[in-house]
Amino acid sequence: MSATKKPSKNKLSLLLLAAGMAVSLAAVALPHAGPGEGYVFTYYSDATRTVEVGGLGYGHCGEPFEWGERTRYFTYAKSTCGWEP
Repeated sequence: MSATKKPSKNKLSLLLLAAGMAVSLAAVALPHAGPGEGYVFTYYSDATRTVEVGGLGYGHCGEPFEWGERTRYFTYAKSTCGWEP
């Protein structure tokens, strides 16, 4: 009979902590859009930035959108909208 080895509680806790930190860091990576600002990201397949594979838009200048995939190769643009009194 083979015994299955269960991960210890300490290892499981450490793994969950690492996963939580990775998610937190990913959320912090995007710049914050203030009032009257928006961001549009364009993601590319490689460092040549010639083939678009995804896009992301958020902020206060239109509807948020996301399509395709996110990669480490991207450009982004900040836009302003509305008017200042």
